[in-house]
Amino acid sequence: MTPKKTTKDESSDAEAASPEPGTKRKASETDVKKDTSPSEPDTKKPKKSSNSKDTVNWLLSDEAFSLAFPSLPPGHGEVDWDSTTRPQKTPPPEDAGKKKPKDDDEELPLLTYPDSSLTPFQNLVAALLLSKPISHRLGLRTINTLLNEPFGLRTLQDVDEAGFEGRRKVMWEARTQHKEKSAAQLGDLVDGVRGICGEGEEDGSVEQMEGLRAQVKELKNVEEAQKKVEKILTDGIKGVGPTGAGIFLRRVQGDWEEVFPYADQRALEVAVKFGLIEEGDGAQELAKSVEDDRGKFVRLLDVLVGIQLEKKMEEALEKVGVTK
Repeated sequence: MTPKKTTKDESSDAEAASPEPGTKRKASETDVKKDTSPSEPDTKKPKKSSNSKDTVNWLLSDEAFSLAFPSLPPGHGEVDWDSTTRPQKTPPPEDAGKKKPKDDDEELPLLTYPDSSLTPFQNLVAALLLSKPISHRLGLRTINTLLNEPFGLRTLQDVDEAGFEGRRKVMWEARTQHKEKSAAQLGDLVDGVRGICGEGEEDGSVEQMEGLRAQVKELKNVEEAQKKVEKILTDGIKGVGPTGAGIFLRRVQGDWEEVFPYADQRALEVAVKFGLIEEGDGAQELAKSVEDDRGKFVRLLDVLVGIQLEKKMEEALEKVGVTK
């Protein structure tokens, strides 16, 4: 069994703990001995911005979204490894995984992550792919390639029937990395979801992952529900670790009130830098900035994380007038 890997969130800014230069004279030894007053409060602790409402409005804007999720260029022939050091895998057949159009078939509407409304199952597939050790843009391109024509793998049955070669073809078409491993793990995900949710593919309950949601509906505590969802996913689906479960929770809370509000540490740290919350605050405090609107909260988190992953923090902070 392949061990699960998780990615580490970026650490907090080390400069936040440094004293402010030039604000006090150097203390003498006598001063140090006689001083029995409580330690001075940390003046570097981030504080809520006085214009946080304007900041939130900008973060929810199309301009901020474009910064966090720029248009994706087609692949440029990325490979999993250097051809001089390891043998290359044979590409899958050209028609693998591609659906043959029928005369009466309607064209599938375009789905793009994260701005399209996705089913919980689709969000879980996206979470699995985004938790891989690849770039943000490669992950997004892989998701969009998988969901749309000519593949259109949008349901558990679609992903299953594509088979290993069909799923591998998606990875090759997306020009992503870890193609074979990702294709295999998508097959494991199908088996895991069936184990958690049962069959239920005809009535659509599997796509909504009702079997998972039912296991947390009766819990009174939101944090308990979040932890249970994480445990069920990480124990039941090979390839889904805490990072993938966290991405799933971030997205699915828009539909599942039982796990709202949820925000991972990365999103909270970025929110502190924008002055939306104070250091040490959690998801509940951040949700208040959008008046507990679940849809807006999900978008806010997506943009906060996307801006950080795209390394656009400095530009975004300048846009809203937040100085370091």
